[in-house]
Amino acid sequence: MAMRYTEKDIRNIPLTEFMDALGEKPVKSFEDMKLYYAPQRDDPEPMLVVNTSTNKWYDHATDQTGDIIDLAALKMNPMLYMNPRDFILKYMNEYEQGKELSATARRPQQPTIIDLDIKKVKLTDFMKALGQEHPVAADGSLRIYKAPYDSKQEPTMVVNIDTNQWRDTKSGAYGGIYDLAYELTGSCNMSELNRYIAAQMSAIRKVEVRQEPEVSKPKRGMRL
Repeated sequence: MAMRYTEKDIRNIPLTEFMDALGEKPVKSFEDMKLYYAPQRDDPEPMLVVNTSTNKWYDHATDQTGDIIDLAALKMNPMLYMNPRDFILKYMNEYEQGKELSATARRPQQPTIIDLDIKKVKLTDFMKALGQEHPVAADGSLRIYKAPYDSKQEPTMVVNIDTNQWRDTKSGAYGGIYDLAYELTGSCNMSELNRYIAAQMSAIRKVEVRQEPEVSKPKRGMRL
């Protein structure tokens, strides 16, 4: 599954990986230094130096220096982001998801047999499997939970037990169990989502997951 960064991970993210996520590649490398075009400007020459040992950057054009949060604050659009940490998490998580999808596309997948009808799994049961035994609140057919995919774990996820659908009142995300699994993993691969859901549900019920046996191909006879 793709890695999911949270706020507590931000200080440990290498600046070189953040630059990769922004689509910037080093122009030159020497010892602990890597030279880049400044991602926040359209410069004719590379002016931003990243020190990989200190995980800090220095801008030769402006004499500014800082860490990943300072760089994100310069790069982000203030009309779209209030907090540079949100900008970092969006780009880093999308970057990791992209790497995982590329790896999945190259990796042959063995068919998986799961003894669970995932489409019939109640979202309330899935939330129990994720560690939320009870909702924060209830209103008629609605159950309110702390959003498990949100680093702040705010009670913004609403499950409708009649339709077995959920919606996030903060982000607007919504859907069924597969959409929820996507929010939690970042994976778009159906086999991976099936395995993830089955693995979580095994915490509260017995779920058998096994690989479909490979069928050996008949050997070709030698022609004389």
